[in-house]
Amino acid sequence: MSDPLKLASEFPSADYASWRKLAEEALKGAPFEKKLVTNTLDGFSVQPIYTADDQDDATRLIHEVLNATVEPRETVTGWDIRQLHTHPDPKATNAAILEDLENGATSITLKLDAAARAGREISSAEVGVDGIAIHCLADLDAALDDVYTDLATVGLDGGAAGVPAAALLAAHIANTDGADEAAPTFNIDPIGTLAATGTLPCGAKEAVDHAASVAVELIDLFPLATAISVNGAPYYNAGATDGQELACLLASGVTYLRALTDAGMAVDQAAGAMVFNVAIGTDFFAGIAKLRALRMMWSRVLSASGAQDATITINAVSAEMAMTKVDPWVNMLRTTVTSFAAGLGGADSVTCLPYDHLVGLPDGFARRIARNTQLILQEESNVHRVIDPAGGSWFIENLTKELAKTAWSKFQALESSGGILSALADGSLKTEIETVWNAREKRLATRRDPLTGVSEFPNIAEAKVACEAPDLDAIIADAKARQTKFDGTVGKSLSAMIEAAREGATIGHMFTDLYGTSAATRIGALPAHRLSESYEALRKRSDSHKAKTGAFPQVFLANLGKVAQHTARATFARNFFEAGGIEAITNNGFETADALASAFAESGAKIAVICGSDPQYADMAADVAKALKSKGASLVYLAGNPGDARSAYEAAGIDEFVFVGADVLGICGAALDHLLGKQGEK
Repeated sequence: MSDPLKLASEFPSADYASWRKLAEEALKGAPFEKKLVTNTLDGFSVQPIYTADDQDDATRLIHEVLNATVEPRETVTGWDIRQLHTHPDPKATNAAILEDLENGATSITLKLDAAARAGREISSAEVGVDGIAIHCLADLDAALDDVYTDLATVGLDGGAAGVPAAALLAAHIANTDGADEAAPTFNIDPIGTLAATGTLPCGAKEAVDHAASVAVELIDLFPLATAISVNGAPYYNAGATDGQELACLLASGVTYLRALTDAGMAVDQAAGAMVFNVAIGTDFFAGIAKLRALRMMWSRVLSASGAQDATITINAVSAEMAMTKVDPWVNMLRTTVTSFAAGLGGADSVTCLPYDHLVGLPDGFARRIARNTQLILQEESNVHRVIDPAGGSWFIENLTKELAKTAWSKFQALESSGGILSALADGSLKTEIETVWNAREKRLATRRDPLTGVSEFPNIAEAKVACEAPDLDAIIADAKARQTKFDGTVGKSLSAMIEAAREGATIGHMFTDLYGTSAATRIGALPAHRLSESYEALRKRSDSHKAKTGAFPQVFLANLGKVAQHTARATFARNFFEAGGIEAITNNGFETADALASAFAESGAKIAVICGSDPQYADMAADVAKALKSKGASLVYLAGNPGDARSAYEAAGIDEFVFVGADVLGICGAALDHLLGKQGEK
């Protein structure tokens, strides 16, 4: 039967050549490659449009390969909604865990405090800092009271003390009903710890081998568990590209795979004992492609290793690098993007960080929003109902292919130079990532990469988010009361550590018996960066000044003429300076230079920015600049690119120009130095 509705029959057939011709005509001579082609930090280009002609045998195979790496049951149950917990009080953590699990979360991660992660005792000054004060089995029992570990996956972030922390969790689960059905994720990860902190308590190779031997015992006890975490977050949060993070994930995964098989595991069992932790940023399509590329490349690694099963377990987490302390409410939108990308990319579990994660301890509202973000994606949007829902998109298939090709090349380079441990030890990987971070900073400074609420549309007078300030003294006192004296010696086997934990051994005691008291491996750690950090440093100076004086540093908007004439550049200038913490004093405009200069003098400001149209600048800018200087303006800016008129404007007293592509961080930083002094309020 013929189709009676030939809706396109009256139009000529479309092809790429025709579209390209029309696009170039619309550009009116501007270069196509510069205006419409995106060059990624990974070194490949993203075209503005893709067609069926861009498909080849490689892209056609991607969806087929990915289908083989996903369990069909996940389209029914959906991914694990995982919640991160960091409250220092185990009892408060327990209440929050139960609330989360009763309201949609399906798994949890417990981040131990800085003292426990470093293997220190309860006497350390870092107890309760940046995590839960879990130091002995009684602490963990308090945190997990009434939590059914056979129903909800419990994960750990134990840092350098990942092995002793795993022993505590194993001891806790072994004492519960349904232990054989539990599927904990112990997350032992000496490679990721070395990358993030720069230290390990023993040699790096020794730490990996010990982690592997403990992992063998853990999987014997809990066949459904994962023991080893392959963590890409330290690399991504240091500024790495998606391709670099993927390469580091592959190189770390291969290192652990070798260690696990050397410890006696079959390759399929070893692969199943690992979980890949992937940081997802706010580039939506790149996040989808990154997870798809990882599945495809790890399948290739397993195939080459002789594995029969190509499945991979992936936990995706909102990248801290993409989150902000300034205007943190926007983080709700950012983490919605990261969670959506993770779901479409095929993550097995997703950790959506609360919007105030970087500000302080998330409250019940923040955790609820994080949970509900994922529940909407699953229950209302049905994102999980299709295996590889992005499959078939010409754009995403090509993006996946290019990202995989780039990452595989970087992975091979890492392997040929001695592997991930060698690249961390000699500093070459750190140098490569720093180069990328420097490139990111330049793009951020000029707002080529905009940050909503930070570099774009800042709200300088925003209300600060208030977070709980826990009573650490009381928490430490409770922790000491829970501890019992243990005088024994702890062996290196998991069974010995579990028995010691039951008898009261602390993480610090086990750590010292295992490794001693001094770090045996020290390297240059990968610094944790955030895209907003430089802007936030300026805003912090401004906030400090306001706290002392009652007012922000200010710039006077020297608006020319009627509102319609100056509003575009006045709005631009206001956003420009307030992104750097300098409050704009606005007005409805002035017809004469004298009237404007008088208003400036009355405002109390020390600096001004002239805002108007190009014709107004030609007629008035020089006179306005001179009038402002005569009234005491110590710096005069002009909103707009001066072009050939720069020298004339500078001669008239204009000191600097703000325009699209200008260095916001550099100009605002210099303005704050001028207003506050170079050391003032830093």
